[in-house]
Amino acid sequence: MRANILVVLLVLLVGIGASLLLIPHSGELALQKFRDRDYDSARAVYEQRYAAGDRSGTTVMPLTRLSLAQGDLERAIALTEEFVAAEPASVEARELLNRLYQDAQRPGDYLENLKALAELRHSADLYRDLAYAAGFRNRMALKVEALTRYCPLRPDDVEAPQELAALLAARGDPAGAVDWLLRADDRAKGEIQPDSRELLMSLLIDLDREEEAFERARRWLGENPTVADMIGLASQLAAASRPDLGLRLIEPQVKGRNPVLALELTYIDLLIAADRREEARTRLSALPGPVEDVQFGRLLALEVNAGMLRPALAATKGRDLHLVPDWVLAELAESALRDGDRSFPDRLYRELGDEFLDDYPLLAANIALGRGDPAAAAGWAERGLAGDGLTPGDQLAAIRILDRAGRHGAATAAFDRLPLSGGIPDEQLEELAALFIDLDRAPAGLAWFEARRQVTPSPAAGQGWARLAAKAGDPTAVADWLAGQPKLPVGLLQDIAGSAAERAVNSPPAAALALAASQRAFALDPSPRSRLALANALTATGKPAEALPLLAPLLADGGTEVESAYIAALAGAGRSEELTRHLTAKLAKGNLSDAEQQAIVTMLLDHKAYRAALPLLRGWAESQGGGRSGEDWLGVYADAAAKANALPDLAALLQSRASAAPLAEAEDALYRDTLTKLGRKADLRRYLLARATDDRLPADKRREPASSLLALGDKAGAEQALQRLAAGQGPQSEDFRQLAYLWGPRPPAAGLDWIESRAKAASSPAEQAAWYDRLAEYGGGRRVIAGLGGQGEAPAQPALKAPYIEALAAAGKGKELAQALRTAVPEEAAPDRLRRYARLAEQTGQRAAAAQAWTALLTRKPDDADALRQLGMLAYDENRLADAERLLRRYVATGPDDYEAHYFLGEALTALKRPTAAVPFYRTALSQLRHRAGRGDAAVQTEANLLNRLGKVDDAVALFESLRKRRPADRQLRADYASMLIENGRLPEARRVLALP
Repeated sequence: MRANILVVLLVLLVGIGASLLLIPHSGELALQKFRDRDYDSARAVYEQRYAAGDRSGTTVMPLTRLSLAQGDLERAIALTEEFVAAEPASVEARELLNRLYQDAQRPGDYLENLKALAELRHSADLYRDLAYAAGFRNRMALKVEALTRYCPLRPDDVEAPQELAALLAARGDPAGAVDWLLRADDRAKGEIQPDSRELLMSLLIDLDREEEAFERARRWLGENPTVADMIGLASQLAAASRPDLGLRLIEPQVKGRNPVLALELTYIDLLIAADRREEARTRLSALPGPVEDVQFGRLLALEVNAGMLRPALAATKGRDLHLVPDWVLAELAESALRDGDRSFPDRLYRELGDEFLDDYPLLAANIALGRGDPAAAAGWAERGLAGDGLTPGDQLAAIRILDRAGRHGAATAAFDRLPLSGGIPDEQLEELAALFIDLDRAPAGLAWFEARRQVTPSPAAGQGWARLAAKAGDPTAVADWLAGQPKLPVGLLQDIAGSAAERAVNSPPAAALALAASQRAFALDPSPRSRLALANALTATGKPAEALPLLAPLLADGGTEVESAYIAALAGAGRSEELTRHLTAKLAKGNLSDAEQQAIVTMLLDHKAYRAALPLLRGWAESQGGGRSGEDWLGVYADAAAKANALPDLAALLQSRASAAPLAEAEDALYRDTLTKLGRKADLRRYLLARATDDRLPADKRREPASSLLALGDKAGAEQALQRLAAGQGPQSEDFRQLAYLWGPRPPAAGLDWIESRAKAASSPAEQAAWYDRLAEYGGGRRVIAGLGGQGEAPAQPALKAPYIEALAAAGKGKELAQALRTAVPEEAAPDRLRRYARLAEQTGQRAAAAQAWTALLTRKPDDADALRQLGMLAYDENRLADAERLLRRYVATGPDDYEAHYFLGEALTALKRPTAAVPFYRTALSQLRHRAGRGDAAVQTEANLLNRLGKVDDAVALFESLRKRRPADRQLRADYASMLIENGRLPEARRVLALP
């Protein structure tokens, strides 16, 4: 039995072991779940294994793919990066990492991993991909490395070595570039790209391997070269700055032969590039007849480059300018402009228009100047300055054009914007210095040239500094510099002399510099300009007598500048009479332009020769000519006339102008001032009255003369002027108010006549009513009644009823007023007018008419406080107590501070046997009454009555007693007092008050 049990146990143990082997372990279980697409469970298992430290490919790779399947790209990258860090030689892992980097758009990481992968696999395709990716990332060193590995692996690819060579050349390795280009050329049997050929030629020449370059080019040509190949290779050698090699290359095909025109032109082009211009001109001149259109533009370009501008210009006649390159046309146009030939630029503008000129704004500007269009010239110059295609010299030229076109402000602004640096060439420094001076920037220019001399000294910089220092710097320093320069241009010396002369008056060193520079300029070139400069310097240095002989020969044709110098010399030498005679004689000769006459007159005025200048000045003032407005010349003439004691002539001139047309403001002021200075008050009054009543002038220009008349004491004239002004503007105008102020509160009969005449002449009822209102206001009520009343009836026109009613009220005609109101009130809709009618009726004692007006007002304005009060009071007076209560209640409901209304409302209620209802109104009346300041006897009596109504009889008695003491003879007061006492049963006191026995 024991043995059998052991056997059974053994069998059981073997079975259990076998069954354990059949249970899948974690890796198999994860793989099984992966295959069953149970990604979540599979990833959980792999994550457990990874967390437990399993970094093998059987764990990392599935876990990476599971992360990707679930969209967790960053986790997949991190897993793969960690695996690659542990297994850097794993090709499969790096390929996976490449794809992951691409999906994650991490080009930098992709590039580094691709480099490692290419080195692992040593694959030509991978190196090519690496070169492309490195180039895209601008990693040129890596691209060179990748191509260097790629090219030996793919020797059949002749494009890659050319690309590599270009990179090496750009990175400063010409020898390496040449090596790869030679390999590519040999492998391609001379069929490399034209750019590569040109690069190879250039590099070989740079490496002093010219002969090798030449032989390589000749080999490319072969035994029977085509014209196109010869032209192409020769042009490549020329582009490599070796036109001499290009000439050697094609000379065998040109010398002693009759080559095709294209090859001949290429040969000539090479001759020009090799600076063999005379040979080039000879061959150009020998070309037979006119060329075809296709070669015409190139031929002209060669002629221009060879300096044959005149033949080129001649060749354009009769040919289509569209065939010629723009730069050639620009050169020809500029040459023509320099020679004073406007025909070719005009033809350019006419045939090619603005489209051609767009690329040559300076040329366009110069053409516009030549055609007399400064606005267009300025526009072209500004367009050129706005772009970035102009050289520093062209920018200066554009600014100069702006200045010449009269756009000084724009030229200055453009000049200030220039980024002036040391890059400006010496040949432009003279123009730069001139612009600094002409644009009033001399101090800034001096600082710039001082810095330029320190950094880059040169004769041009020194001359520019001297020109500016003479204008704004130290004259002594310029004089010292001048002494050390034995040879200087005459123009520079003249400019220095001119600038120093401008400062000579206040600076002795500047005067000395002007003299030294002008003496040297005159010694070199005794031209009129040098002679004038020396004469000015002599005058400035106190030697005007020596200047006069120099100036005398220039007077005939010297112009204003010479005249000024001669006059300055005469004045400096104390020859004033000679000066006046000289200028007067010059005027007497005639045949002078307006500008010349003006210059002479200005000189005469400057030297106080006023009488000599007066005839011309008066003529210009009368004709309003002379190149300036007549008003300007009139001012100059007036000033000269005053200084020459010729004011009567000035007054006569102004009087004649005033009689022809109203004077302008400046002339008007001048005429008044002149008459005042001459003491001609009567003439001044007549002039002011004429101006104030001149309908050709606007009203505001006529108002001031009226005030001036009043200031002169001419009240009648002012009144006449104001009547003229007010007549056309109505009684509401400021002019009528001024007129009324002159008349005072009671105008004279003539004034009332005038107002009445305006009313009768009015063009509309409204205007007529306005004038009649003023007539009534100023005491002419009876005139208004007579003018509007007719047969004693109110006027029919609604607008005229108001002034008629006002006049009746002013005249105290109550009956007529009431009759007029009966017809006017029903037609009147304006509340203010109805209120006025009611007041007027009350003033004249017409209670019924007043009630009618108040009732009409209340109809149109149911809450009108005035109407409610007045109608309520009228109702109380007429013992219409119910109406009084109704109206006064509505009135006091608005809360007025009106004790009378509250009192009479209480009285009405008391009379209606409702004393209790009256009490609140009595109390309000008493309170309001006591708060009033300065109460009279009537108010005190009212207070006594209120106290009586409120049961405070003793207080009422006290007030009545005080009143009786002040007014012992007032019977009505005694009666009211006694009545109050009797009402309260105090008969003995009543008898005492009434003085009864």
